[in-house]
Amino acid sequence: MKPALDPEEEYVIMPLPVLEKILRYAMVVCQEHCPSGRDPSTCPYIVNLSRELGLSPPPCIKDYGEYTQENFKSLVREVERKYGMGINEFIITLRKRKPRSLEEQVDLMEATFYLGVLKELSDMKGIIVVKGSDIKLDNYRLIQ
Repeated sequence: MKPALDPEEEYVIMPLPVLEKILRYAMVVCQEHCPSGRDPSTCPYIVNLSRELGLSPPPCIKDYGEYTQENFKSLVREVERKYGMGINEFIITLRKRKPRSLEEQVDLMEATFYLGVLKELSDMKGIIVVKGSDIKLDNYRLIQ
């Protein structure tokens, strides 16, 4: 079954070594600007692409484990158990009254990140890998 291509979407074709260079650069940004500058809608792509290209995973893998729905739902449940309220209620409460400790501030930042990753994981676009000069979707790998 071929992947469905959106006729309204634009696609980029590039050699994998070029993508690898871009990804290595992105990993430096991860190391230097995470967690404050992270983007939960980008992180799952970086994790999946680094795995696909055989690169070392970003450092956040040690903190969060694999970027899967199940794993991030588990992280959300940990925050919910810790504070005795749903994750959305926790975020709203802390934004209204401001965090009272560094731990609450970190947990608020993490909770917001978890929800952003979960949203992206449910809406992720596949990355199609094909080989050769005659670009056809007959022989492809889908990275998701």
